[in-house]
Amino acid sequence: MSDQDSLNLIKRKLSSLPAAEKRLGTYILADPQKVADMTMRRLAAETGVSEGSVANFAARLGYDGWSALKISLVRCLPAGEELTYDDAAPGDSAKDVMAKMRDNTEAALRATYETMSEADLLRAVDLLTGAKKRIEVYGIGSSSMLAEDAAFRFIKLGLPAVVVKDSYISSVSALNLDADCLAVAISYTGRTHDIIKTMSIAREKGAKTLCITCYADSPLAKMCDLALIAVSGEAVQKRLATVSRLAQLMIIDTLCAYIAYQRRDQAMEMQNEIVDAWDEYWLPENSD
Repeated sequence: MSDQDSLNLIKRKLSSLPAAEKRLGTYILADPQKVADMTMRRLAAETGVSEGSVANFAARLGYDGWSALKISLVRCLPAGEELTYDDAAPGDSAKDVMAKMRDNTEAALRATYETMSEADLLRAVDLLTGAKKRIEVYGIGSSSMLAEDAAFRFIKLGLPAVVVKDSYISSVSALNLDADCLAVAISYTGRTHDIIKTMSIAREKGAKTLCITCYADSPLAKMCDLALIAVSGEAVQKRLATVSRLAQLMIIDTLCAYIAYQRRDQAMEMQNEIVDAWDEYWLPENSD
């Protein structure tokens, strides 16, 4: 395990940790420099948890005790970033709120980038480009907008994608999948009953499964062949999704951009055909 992995691992796993360990992780991310100088006893006292929780936290990350984790933290400083989500506060101007949203978005995008592995991205690309029959993209509620955008982006690349946003239709549609198909689920929590049911059916039918979610330890992430995790402070604090949607969108855009580059001749030809097909919908450039 590389030293850089310690902070990235905490960010990736934070939303799925038990309460005491989540408190530890949040405390460490807020000021890793300070924590790197602490003994296990002091850290436990500062965070209000037991020393056993500190030991369990280190073990869950794959380290042989607090000392090993602390050494790793020291070596990777000053890479730490605090995952926060600041609400509009009394006295904030509209620009102040925008600044907070900007900072939260930057933190979410950076954390998602830092924790995403090259291997997982390449595996997702292989799943998308390897689907011979159909790629079904599922999203319910607010995730349906991301699902629709993802499916449209895939179609523009020449991939056989469709989007299904209705919870009843999605389960029926999944019944028609097979081993030559890919089921893609986009879900903030990874705990939406309808999405879980649909992906379960897809798996039973032999389809490959991919999800984009913000909770690494969610039922959806655990059941899929591959889970791509968007990291955000909202997931840590169990808030409604706002900037985390942009982190999910960055993952989708990354996959599409990479596939487009790998298939650049085909992608360019497809793009030209799309522009020609859309030409009648656009006003002339010199129109008033």
